[in-house]
Amino acid sequence: MLISCENCNKKFEINDDLIPAEGRLLQCGSCDHKWFFKKIIKDLKETQTETIVQKKEEEISSIKPPEDSANIEEPQEIESDDETQTSKEEEKTPVKKGKSLNYFKIFLVFVITIVALIVLIDTFKHQISLVFPNIEAILNNLYESLKDINLFIIDLIK
Repeated sequence: MLISCENCNKKFEINDDLIPAEGRLLQCGSCDHKWFFKKIIKDLKETQTETIVQKKEEEISSIKPPEDSANIEEPQEIESDDETQTSKEEEKTPVKKGKSLNYFKIFLVFVITIVALIVLIDTFKHQISLVFPNIEAILNNLYESLKDINLFIIDLIK
């Protein structure tokens, strides 16, 4: 049977045996919205027609769910014909709300890499000076620049 989430309107296919006649609590696998679903038979000819009983969060807490509803099953998503065709990779990749967090992580990795490179160059500066004779002067200038940046940041904080 086909079921639509009331929140995001995604369509899901669920096995008829998983929903008892008295209904059960469902959870959308896409947006994690929970709602109570109950099968209603409209006509003898249309035994597979179902409707969604939509209730507010306060009403759902007042409904006593069946005993087996403790295990809320996430329905599997199906593609509808009226939706535009997108690649399966785009559908499976979740949209992250905090993209700035990803940029921060990339920046942090970049800073750690630069610091590790400076420590490595400083450790082997005598061996590197055979190839680059001015490496000690460059490192000294770098250390002085880092001290200046540190003092600048301290002045900004005050």
